[in-house]
Amino acid sequence: MRRAAVSPSYSGAPRFWPAIRPPPPIPTRLRPRGTGSPTSAEPCPEEALAMSTSTTPRPSRPSRRQLLRTAGGLALGLPLLNACTGGGQSAQNAGADPTDATGPITVNWWDHFRPLTELFEKKLFVEYHQKHDNVTVKRRQLDPADLGQALQLARRSKQLPDVHSTAGLSGSVAALVTNGWFHPIGDFVDLGNSPMKDYLYDGIHRFDGKVYTFPVFSGRWHDSTTWVNSALAKQAGLDPEQSPATWDEYRATVRTLDQKTPDSVHGLLLPMKDTDYLGGKLTAFAQMAGAPGQTDWKTGEIAVASEPFIQAMEFLLALKADGVLHPASSSLGPRDARARWAAGEAALFPWGPWFIGGLMVEESPAVKRGISAWQIPAPSTQRGTVYVAPASGSFFVSDQAKNPKVAADVLFQMTTADFAAQLATRMDQPPILLDSVDKADVHPAYKKNVSFFQQDVRIGPVPEVRNGGVAKALAEMRDVHPSPGEIVQAVLTGSTKDYKTALQQYADKATKERKRAIDAAKKKGAEVSEDDWVFGNWQPGQDYTQASYK
Repeated sequence: MRRAAVSPSYSGAPRFWPAIRPPPPIPTRLRPRGTGSPTSAEPCPEEALAMSTSTTPRPSRPSRRQLLRTAGGLALGLPLLNACTGGGQSAQNAGADPTDATGPITVNWWDHFRPLTELFEKKLFVEYHQKHDNVTVKRRQLDPADLGQALQLARRSKQLPDVHSTAGLSGSVAALVTNGWFHPIGDFVDLGNSPMKDYLYDGIHRFDGKVYTFPVFSGRWHDSTTWVNSALAKQAGLDPEQSPATWDEYRATVRTLDQKTPDSVHGLLLPMKDTDYLGGKLTAFAQMAGAPGQTDWKTGEIAVASEPFIQAMEFLLALKADGVLHPASSSLGPRDARARWAAGEAALFPWGPWFIGGLMVEESPAVKRGISAWQIPAPSTQRGTVYVAPASGSFFVSDQAKNPKVAADVLFQMTTADFAAQLATRMDQPPILLDSVDKADVHPAYKKNVSFFQQDVRIGPVPEVRNGGVAKALAEMRDVHPSPGEIVQAVLTGSTKDYKTALQQYADKATKERKRAIDAAKKKGAEVSEDDWVFGNWQPGQDYTQASYK
């Protein structure tokens, strides 16, 4: 039986509501994250930036900003209003024609959504240019492992793009808004009369009465779907369309795949280099075992040392002990692991809904040979629920934008049902208008996976939506280490054995840090307490809707 070799690495924080959402201050000097990464505030040459570069047709050639190479993550936000929906701002300038500006305009745009390259570069930006021929959108696509550091360096040198996603920016949007990263868009576009109006939340999209962003993608997803090489499953005598329901069944199935395929094929890829990835797995499996998440919403207590988290850790350790992991797992990040899976080196790989979209861009033969999706397994047939926050904003207009009105108008083109339908066909995260997936031309495995999300995923409470003062406490919070993802990494690589103590220590430290941040926010005038993390009306298995906050 093949046994995976493992070795430690670092970084990350999971998506499923860390017990606290820590916003560390932007460092004055950034640590290199790989070959060629900058180590100071000095920008790198434009040519150092990798991945995708797109420029829509333009009538003239405006000067190019010098860009940077760099790092990746996700963030979430600052509320100061009680209302939950609507634009929140006067839209007296909404719909203003970008051609009101004189001369050519370049909108610089950075994001990490590789599967959306064609949608953005061949359709959205081209169509916008056709309507406004003085406007050119210039896009840079970076890996999540590069974008965040690039944005931090660009901000310090006053070279931020006009529009960007937030992958890689540590901390909450509350902290980013407080630190002046973004320009509000509600004065420029009328989101209150768009299909987005019912999806706008205080503390997520609206901060201090101003709308800064809107959701493009649905929040109803997790990153722990098992993607199956159908050809290898059939070779092992398995039905690739049949999901193992329980953890024991899952382990038995992976062992079968490992044993009944060629020696060059392994049962499972579990990239251990990325602690964000590992933390997501721990939390999702713990939720399937009954945990509400890293916070117990009934009590407000940080729950990462609870029995469901212990069970989830034991499940991950059991997979390692079974000897079914690809031997390179310890040195791989998720995208490298996807390439190994596409090459046929492993039968299974747990990751998010964007998996097929990424394959179609870079490894399409892997889709053509056969792919299926398995529902996330549970400890028993009594399945738990994965709880997530409402869909966050995906793109923001930078506070350094030269033409924020035009940048906001480009973003506004992403609010339509037509765009949602086009977005669905790219098979990335599902669009916020989720019904569009049913009508879209997508791979059956993608559609099947979205149906799993509708069964397994529910929207949970967000403290800062109910009380804007919470966001001020979030803005005071610092990182707590080792994080749950870092603990998983240490356990799987053998550098830590006592995971129960490690998880309890994290819970204790996180509780103290939350209290410290609350006290700091109170000294600055915020009305916030630990009771703001308690939601007595939260019901397991149900969505916590906007009406639930009232």
